Amino acid sequence: MRFGAFVPQGWRMDLVGIPEERHWETMRSVASTIERFGYESLWVYDHFHTVPVPSQEVTYEAWTLMASLAAVTSTVRLGQMCTCNSYRPPSYLAKIAASIDVISGGRVEMGIGAGWYE
Repeated sequence: MRFGAFVPQGWRMDLVGIPEERHWETMRSVASTIERFGYESLWVYDHFHTVPVPSQEVTYEAWTLMASLAAVTSTVRLGQMCTCNSYRPPSYLAKIAASIDVISGGRVEMGIGAGWYE
């Protein structure tokens, strides 16, 4: 059996009460804990705003966050749940994913979906 976990990034109101200047520290710490505890993968959401409705809380961009997490982890696989196929041009998304896969040493998992309610 394999286990993965999500890193807080704002989408599920999971950074409420944490000062914005501590968001990255929090996300990095959770990623490090996931890796240290031997989980196989960590995941981020590819959404533009919080659910169930947009709020004032920031939601960090998935691929930018994955690049950052790739640089501070070494063994855990990195994925997004899931990337909407219409957010970014296909060639641009392929370049982003390939770049992060190189940065991570081949640890990218790419989940592609149709999009929210589409």
